[in-house]
Amino acid sequence: MFYTPKNALYTRINRRKFLELGGAAASMLGVGSLGVGLNSVIMRTPVQAASSDEAKWKQYSGSKLVFMSENTPPSFAIRDKIKEFYDLTGITVEIMTDDLPVVQQKVGIDLRSGKADYALNYVQDKPIGAPFADYYVDLSSMFGDATLPQDPEGYKDDVWFENFLTACGRYYSAEKVVALPYDAAVALTFYRQDLFEQNSKDFEAEYKYRLEFTKDSTWKNVLDIATFFKKLKEGGKDVPYGYAQHQGTFAWTTQLDVQRVMFAHGRWIDFPIDDKIGSKTPGKTNWGDKQSILMLQKFKDLADVSHPDNLANGTLELNSVYQAGNIAMQVQYHEFAASIEDPTKSRAAGGKTAYAPCPKGEASWITNGGPAVNGCNCGIGGIGINKNASKDLQRAAYIFAIWSTSKNIQYDVLKGLGGTPTRKSVVALPDVKAARQRPTKMPNALTFDAVYDYGIKDPNFVLGPKIPEANEYHTLIAAETQKLLSNSQSAEETAKSLQSQLDELNRV
Repeated sequence: MFYTPKNALYTRINRRKFLELGGAAASMLGVGSLGVGLNSVIMRTPVQAASSDEAKWKQYSGSKLVFMSENTPPSFAIRDKIKEFYDLTGITVEIMTDDLPVVQQKVGIDLRSGKADYALNYVQDKPIGAPFADYYVDLSSMFGDATLPQDPEGYKDDVWFENFLTACGRYYSAEKVVALPYDAAVALTFYRQDLFEQNSKDFEAEYKYRLEFTKDSTWKNVLDIATFFKKLKEGGKDVPYGYAQHQGTFAWTTQLDVQRVMFAHGRWIDFPIDDKIGSKTPGKTNWGDKQSILMLQKFKDLADVSHPDNLANGTLELNSVYQAGNIAMQVQYHEFAASIEDPTKSRAAGGKTAYAPCPKGEASWITNGGPAVNGCNCGIGGIGINKNASKDLQRAAYIFAIWSTSKNIQYDVLKGLGGTPTRKSVVALPDVKAARQRPTKMPNALTFDAVYDYGIKDPNFVLGPKIPEANEYHTLIAAETQKLLSNSQSAEETAKSLQSQLDELNRV
């Protein structure tokens, strides 16, 4: 989702080149092939249900597919293993990767133009899936098709982690699945256990409880910890700041940071809709109510005692701040554990970092009568197929989609680049189970207890809102909360401004 592996190599296409290729690629193709854009080619050998498995895998031998993906570990790992796919199928796949906002822009142009320059897309749940869901193939129409190869584990909800298939694959209806879970970035707490232990005596003297973090630690505890470390630092002690938030220029992750705090307190959500399926007509927003005003004030209180570069720290920057030893705690995505545990670039490596679920809601901060939960959110990246593509191109793309989301590939990604599995069977493997404890050769596995065994399970998990205007919504949340944090407006003014703008956005 967010983490780019060290020394990654990938192809970038600028917008001008993209538009040029979109109109000219067909003329560049050879005779006897069907041109489908960006030099994609489809070749077909008919098969029947009784054909061999080898024939089903090879039926589009000689074809070429183009996959536009975010620069995440699975994409780089699959690029490195692409010869295995070619040997199995005879299909050439060009994997183009870029930062998520750029991917979103390019696939959006392709989908809405009626073209299929990118037959395969990285479908990140809200930024890409929510606005473009209607442009993707319903993959369930190919599940079980006897003329196509199929994954032996199948594609039902229970082969993936809880909520994952719905997160990236279902939009506005439970009937269709438009993407298969490809990678995941789930939030949890990273904290410097060594610093907590070193300063616990002084903390306990002031706050009357131990300086520690568990699944029962609340956002009030986080506020206490951040306040304590800032006071020590300003008093001249050689310690980092206690905490930092996700702000920066990537609006979606700013929204996710706000959402975790809001949901932890009474399971508050932005709109009265099914949070996991989403809605094209979300109705009036809940922003502006008493709970939202109170939680924005608490969010501001936390910002005031956090790292001073809060407003500049996007997801990647925040992780760099933690790696550099400048904060003692962050709520971050579990794919970042691989970089945190790398002693060549992280001062937080070597057993200094511990992992726990996201902070729990503080009961005294709940006004809506709901429960206090460990509000956990995520980005689940799926792999989807452009509906503009020809039927044969869709089928060839399906073959790649099931291969790239298979158990074996996900296991290889976890071992090689620190990926984050989406299939349950991967974490059931003996060496992956063993890797959950130190010493480990799969550092991301250190997060699995907090993420897979706890955070993604109800009632802690919050996904949405999935709405067609998701990206406009993210931008509004980021812009208004950043005004709050920079002292340009109050919590109440922020909540009321969001209320009016979101209701206008959704035409209610």
